[in-house]
Amino acid sequence: MLDGKQHNTYDIEFYGPNPLSSIYFLAALRATEELARVLDEPALAERCRNAFEAGSRKLDSLLWNGEYFVQRIDDVDAYKYQHGLGCLTDQLLGQLHAHALGLGDLLPADHIRTAIKSVFDYNFRAGFENHTNCQRTYVLNDESGLLLCTWPKGGRPKYPFVYSDEVWTGIEYHVAAELIYNGWLDAGLQLVKTVQDRHDGVRRNRWDEVECGHHYARSMSSWAVLLALSGQHGDLGHGELSFDPVTDASTDPDRFQAFWSNGKAWGTYCQTRGADGSWKPEIAVLGGSLDGVTVSACGSRWTVSADPKDRPA
Repeated sequence: MLDGKQHNTYDIEFYGPNPLSSIYFLAALRATEELARVLDEPALAERCRNAFEAGSRKLDSLLWNGEYFVQRIDDVDAYKYQHGLGCLTDQLLGQLHAHALGLGDLLPADHIRTAIKSVFDYNFRAGFENHTNCQRTYVLNDESGLLLCTWPKGGRPKYPFVYSDEVWTGIEYHVAAELIYNGWLDAGLQLVKTVQDRHDGVRRNRWDEVECGHHYARSMSSWAVLLALSGQHGDLGHGELSFDPVTDASTDPDRFQAFWSNGKAWGTYCQTRGADGSWKPEIAVLGGSLDGVTVSACGSRWTVSADPKDRPA
């Protein structure tokens, strides 16, 4: 596990074991393991696997409080800008990357599922009329949003990390995606709607979800929502592309359609339900080429030919 001084995206340092740094480190170990296997470096892959398994067990035993993962530090006020026992909205950022990349669960699945729902339950606010924030203001009055951190069980530091009372669209999107990956569809879509309602073209610019600056890059985490809803995963190393969509998110119960891209090509994926209740997948290539790529969806596997539109046999 990571310990000591750890610089992070809040422009400060966390000290000691904490979920943001440590879970992200677990994701990095898993990613390096898979890269090592592609590059035929078994010794490195095994080293990363062993470190991941030991780190995952240690992190879960040390940081899990029954509802979410916390920072463990003897004196939370020994250093400025810690979160301690707070419910950090960013705690599962590493797990989101692991889900999007097909790297699996980094910690016990039930703890991941509970933790991301706790983030929503404790940190979502409907109405900010009575909210106190001495930093930047990205949400006002009757608007809703997801705070970066709260302390539902007490223990707020004397000087908590500087952005803890703010609302960032980039974090709202990535939490929405992780909620969807874990089966909390309604909560995930509610977060997306919350961001869109604040940026409705009247209150704020639809095309400029300001955080630290205009057109801030963190809001591009909205892409993860598409990946979570469509269940798309591309593996260029193995020449594979797969889909496992959340069909309940579609307004048509018998049809799901979404955009896809994999670095070589892009297009649309669609699956429709027949009279017998079975789903039939279809992929359209609108740019680039999927020649030789194996597509998996609805229990079917087929290799795409030069035809720009292909269906499974």
